[in-house]
Amino acid sequence: MSRKVLLVDADVNALGALASALRARGVTVFNASEVFDAVEEAFRTRPDVVLYAERLDGAGDLRAAFLAVPELAHTPLLHLVRADHPDERGPDSVSRADLDQLVSRIAAVSPLPSRAALDQEIRGHLEQMPLGDLLQFLSMNRKSGVLGITTPAGAGEVRLADGEVVDAVYRRLEGEKALFRLFSERDGRFAFNSGDTSALRRITAPTGQLLMESMRQVDEARRRRGELSPAGEALLLDEPPTLTSSGREALSAALGLSKPMSGTPAAAIARSLAEMLQIPRALDEILDDIAAPDLVILEALTALVAAGKIRRIPLSQLTTPFAPPEALPVLRSLVMRLTLAGFAPPPRLVIAAEERRFPALAHSIRRITDAVAAPENAPRAAVPRLLGTLRLGDDVELALIGLPTDLAFAPTWSLALPGVAAVVRLDGAGGSVLEAHCHAVEAMLIDAENLAGALDLAVPAQVAALVRAALEMAAGVQQA
Repeated sequence: MSRKVLLVDADVNALGALASALRARGVTVFNASEVFDAVEEAFRTRPDVVLYAERLDGAGDLRAAFLAVPELAHTPLLHLVRADHPDERGPDSVSRADLDQLVSRIAAVSPLPSRAALDQEIRGHLEQMPLGDLLQFLSMNRKSGVLGITTPAGAGEVRLADGEVVDAVYRRLEGEKALFRLFSERDGRFAFNSGDTSALRRITAPTGQLLMESMRQVDEARRRRGELSPAGEALLLDEPPTLTSSGREALSAALGLSKPMSGTPAAAIARSLAEMLQIPRALDEILDDIAAPDLVILEALTALVAAGKIRRIPLSQLTTPFAPPEALPVLRSLVMRLTLAGFAPPPRLVIAAEERRFPALAHSIRRITDAVAAPENAPRAAVPRLLGTLRLGDDVELALIGLPTDLAFAPTWSLALPGVAAVVRLDGAGGSVLEAHCHAVEAMLIDAENLAGALDLAVPAQVAALVRAALEMAAGVQQA
């Protein structure tokens, strides 16, 4: 289906989902989030149809704005409504949930003149014609249009002008990164629609050069992925550096990266990896979230592994229950003893540590199946914060509070310590200052190493075991 559609929706997530679904049907999609941007984008791209959301601010002004521009006055506008809002239906409305009906309405309101046989839609399977062969065919015939590709991992498209690739998108990826990722896909379907493309040119290399480079990149990336995560393990920086280090060059040196990598500054890659790998990440997540080319990221990760700065964590270790089912009645009883008179439940267990330890700690707590995680956005200052709440059944809960031990924020500790069940500190964090605060409010201070030995905060099962041991000690002391 060769149509150009402009989606206008202030909800970015909903807009992206619908855009991907339409692209999978071969529709060329442009996006805008409000009326002014919609008119500007429509004047630039000349869409066949405009689809706008039911709750778009100024939706009434959208039609007036298009009528005010002679070149856009006859553009069909369809009102997208949800299936559960039948009262909003009108002659120009269509359900956004019924994709087949939506595609039919787009075709009905924007009929296209018939095309010559050479320009008819080309369809097929990547198993029968890989992307490299397909692009070579389109390049030799100097074709212009949009090549839509649907794979089990998601939808994408490659845009061509006179046989040259000018842009590509795949899931959340753009440009050459998206194109080379598409080259690695072997399972999927494609549909090519001829026509003029008004896409932004994010790819400037000749198509022949891209085809040669793709063979090298795909083979090398596949090899490095197998070496870095042979069994799908998550990756974690061992002792990540403090992110407030002065300058990207210092951070790059701390991670063992000092040379430019494939034209990309090593410091920029190092900073992105340092921010991401404070918690365990799957390799696909790393590659998707960093804007650099896949092979560049894989080269940086390989250098970090060679320097002994990355460790692998099996995925089976990244999720755990708080305790075996048969142990929960006892743990509920322990927690119920820990609420002090004058303090509202749930009781609180404080974990004190250096600020750099909290990303891994918070991640592990989120991976305990009995925990309700706190919001992922940590406060900018090193102040006490809720890490999560353990729900043990029968309306019995335990709040886990994080206490960063930056001495500059020691005055804030008094807000978190009164009435706590116990304070568990890691690596002697806080020193004598924390000891004095705990003594002042009569809070039990437990050294984690004495209780549970060496602790790996990236493994949820070890964090759960530490909390269970701290509960037993705190409840036993209070019982006495």
